[in-house]
Amino acid sequence: MAQDKITREDIKAKFEELESGLTKAGKTALPALPAIGTAIGVGVFVVALYLGYRLGRKRNTIVEITRI
Repeated sequence: MAQDKITREDIKAKFEELESGLTKAGKTALPALPAIGTAIGVGVFVVALYLGYRLGRKRNTIVEITRI
């Protein structure tokens, strides 16, 4: 069983095929990028806000003043 040798043209053709597929996929995903970026930004903001709120509650000291 002799295998055919892979030539430079075979590799080049395969890379061009893969590149054209990636270009098509990239163009279809392009309109969704702003929405995805906004959702990630809002998510990071909400998590930071929540963690800051928790940290502030843990570090607050309650001082009770009573009259003698």
